[in-house]
Amino acid sequence: MNTLSVSIIEGLLYENEGTALDFKREQYNFDGASNREKSELLKDVLAFANTWRRSTAYILIGVTEIKGSRSEIVGISLDLDDAKLQQFVNSKTNRPVTFAYRTLSLEGKSIGVIEIPLQERPLYLTSDFGKLKKEAVYVRRGSSTAIATPDEIVEMGRSSLEISPPKLCLDWADLESRMILPSPCHLEAILLEPKLPSDTFNDCHPSGSEYIFGSYFNENYSKEIIDFAFWVNFLRKLGFRLRNESETVARRVCFVGRVKNRPNVIVRDWDNRPICPSWDTLSGLHRSITPLAKQILWSPDPSVKTYTGYCEITIEFGDVRPRDEIWTTTPILIGAVDGGVILVDGELRGDDLPNPVSCQLEAKFEVEHRPMELLDAQQVMEKDDPEWNMFFGQHENSV
Repeated sequence: MNTLSVSIIEGLLYENEGTALDFKREQYNFDGASNREKSELLKDVLAFANTWRRSTAYILIGVTEIKGSRSEIVGISLDLDDAKLQQFVNSKTNRPVTFAYRTLSLEGKSIGVIEIPLQERPLYLTSDFGKLKKEAVYVRRGSSTAIATPDEIVEMGRSSLEISPPKLCLDWADLESRMILPSPCHLEAILLEPKLPSDTFNDCHPSGSEYIFGSYFNENYSKEIIDFAFWVNFLRKLGFRLRNESETVARRVCFVGRVKNRPNVIVRDWDNRPICPSWDTLSGLHRSITPLAKQILWSPDPSVKTYTGYCEITIEFGDVRPRDEIWTTTPILIGAVDGGVILVDGELRGDDLPNPVSCQLEAKFEVEHRPMELLDAQQVMEKDDPEWNMFFGQHENSV
């Protein structure tokens, strides 16, 4: 739902309630509500998920329907938490229900939006809850909700098989500016060879820094900062964006791509980036440790592994809702000593894809060759950023 726009909602305001749209003047009772009150929201989500329709369904909260004219935005004063709603609904159903809740601002007022895409049916409760019955299949009939007949349930199983597969598109991306990059993507890099002598900065460390809070002066700092300056100027970064351009949920989507090994071509993931060195060993150790939260939480980070003859790039995107887009959390790092084109040849795989979706991405390099100068290393020393000025910052030079 990242791309749900105000224009979509504006168009819905001129439509009547039906099998793909409902207006609610008041917010659902949820936090601190009784099971009977909560079951109202649960019933509506299940009914829309089970109903035959050609497109995504919407529940607009904080809107009063005006038939034959534009519905009135009255707004809501109480918001709901999508994560809590997801846990609540999906802890009670026979299979996960795909939906999302978000808040949008229109006419200076907030409205709640529940978006329910096309998905596999039927969906029902595994036990009684509030005023809802176990294993009853709720459906939307016009502007009201009812329990499906046996014939309707049979038809749900048939029509679920006819849902069009998701349509997915993978692109290069600039993760800082959230811009989509073309393929081939034009990249410029500098190859600083020969490097400065490895002892160039041996006498430049701060006085009195040999022992600070249990740390010692890094004797290899000069060589490491020179190597770091080399990599910052040579390696370029590229992120990925995956978009679902269909009305169907794409489940457990994974990208697997290959780059043929050839001399003087480098492909790395962010976890294997060069680390900005520090004057003292303790700071250097701290910078090389991945935060525990990042180790535990899932995120769509590209992983690069090297095999005989090729490098493999893997990205686990997870579930992708209709019209949603997912950006990788970190980029890959690539470089080509002699310039030219680097081709990533891969495919998207997913539970709802009858066949893998082939995709190719190209990066075209132009590389300037020149000797390393003192200023090249001094610039990265002044930055001294443990996260490589986050995705290279000032050192980046790509389209």
